[in-house]
Amino acid sequence: MRHIPLVILLVAISLSSMAQLTTLSLDHAITLALEKNPSVQASAFEVTRQQELKKTAIDIPKTDIAFMIGQYNSIQNSDNNFTLTQSIPFLTVFGSQSSLSKALVTSAILKESITKNDLTFQVKQIFNQLVYLKERQQTLLQHDSLLTDLARAANVQYKTGEGTLLAKTSAVTQLMEIKNLVARNDSDIRIALNHLQLLCQSSQITDVAGTQETLVSLNTTDSASLDRNPSVVLAIQNIEVSKRKKKLEVSRTLPDLHIGYFNQTLIGTQNVNGQDQYFGSSKRFQGFQAGIAIPLWLGPHTARIKAANIEIDVAQKQKEAFQLAIAQQYNQAIEELMKNKNSLSYYRESALETANLLTNQSRMAFKSGELEYTTLLLNLRQALAIREGYLLALQQYNQSIITIQFLNGNK
Repeated sequence: MRHIPLVILLVAISLSSMAQLTTLSLDHAITLALEKNPSVQASAFEVTRQQELKKTAIDIPKTDIAFMIGQYNSIQNSDNNFTLTQSIPFLTVFGSQSSLSKALVTSAILKESITKNDLTFQVKQIFNQLVYLKERQQTLLQHDSLLTDLARAANVQYKTGEGTLLAKTSAVTQLMEIKNLVARNDSDIRIALNHLQLLCQSSQITDVAGTQETLVSLNTTDSASLDRNPSVVLAIQNIEVSKRKKKLEVSRTLPDLHIGYFNQTLIGTQNVNGQDQYFGSSKRFQGFQAGIAIPLWLGPHTARIKAANIEIDVAQKQKEAFQLAIAQQYNQAIEELMKNKNSLSYYRESALETANLLTNQSRMAFKSGELEYTTLLLNLRQALAIREGYLLALQQYNQSIITIQFLNGNK
């Protein structure tokens, strides 16, 4: 029984943690996605892999150890020989390999940044969609409530003989239509929420916090910030990688160094200082050897160097093409931003007020008998269309900002 309070405490802590994950802000969603998403984790592993490969830059070939025994010195005796030989690439090869490894590590880090930038963009997009759908749902439900009251009134009027069957049927039809829109929008919310759960790798997310008005903001639209886009930076880094590959190929055309050591017997009689002396198997003779390996056929080396030069040109052109594409996307996003900003100004300065007037005045005119039922429903539908248009324009405006932030590297 003493352990029951502890169990209750642990359960309470667990439930509290789950509750904290139920509703997410945009910043929390981005943080969670960058921490949990497998694509980011895979990119981090790739960085670690390249860092480990960097340790192989100084890679000395295997040492050659040979043993020979037999009558290689005389027909009468059997000698033995131990030989150790080591090949060493020209020292500049190690430096070139090290530079290339560092460049590849940098490329892996930039690829990780690209993955994070893409994931942040996706989270912002789906979050913006969710906030829009939630606010649209509130607007639809308000309209549903209004039409429910009107349908009830139309039914009463029809029963008392004050209304027509056409008015009652029209009211019911409009109510069924708005309920269908509510159901479809609710399904869209669940679909978007599932997408967010996938990006954040958490099934405990059941709602998002925030409003369309305050979801995102853009401080500046300076095109110079495009240089911070991780994809552009990687395209520039690819040129550096190609240059270091070429430098490595050039280094490999230089001679390899060879050093060796031998230890052997020379069983037999040897003339030493004019006197014959016999040397048995216990007497060992040793020495060292050194040499270089020169490539006599340079064709393959030359071809690889030319290919490396072409790779540099390809990387340069890819960088230029990518910068042009990013610049075009940026200009398009700016145009979209201005278009959506002007649209928002229209809604905020006149259209929303018109929608409110349509709703309020139409209801008052209908109650006083100055407005027919069909005209009332038409005005209400127009007011709803204006409010939905405003929410959509706000969603598109936020999307323009999200796209610009993505092109700027989310800085």
